Amino acid sequence: MQRIVTLRVNGDSHQLGVEPGESLLDTLRNRLHLTGTKKGCNAGDCGACTVMLDGRSVNSPA
Repeated sequence: MQRIVTLRVNGDSHQLGVEPGESLLDTLRNRLHLTGTKKGCNAGDCGACTVMLDGRSVNSPA
């Protein structure tokens, strides 16, 4: 069952229906076409998927 979420990315709001288990990384890359965030190890260990969330650096695969 999709959940409706609102993401504010680079000052723009986006309202999306996301599936359970869909990662922030995949949402940014596949839905919003923001490919600056990279998929490395797919576990958050290597740091390639790091994004800023409320002023903090967080890993986005989960």
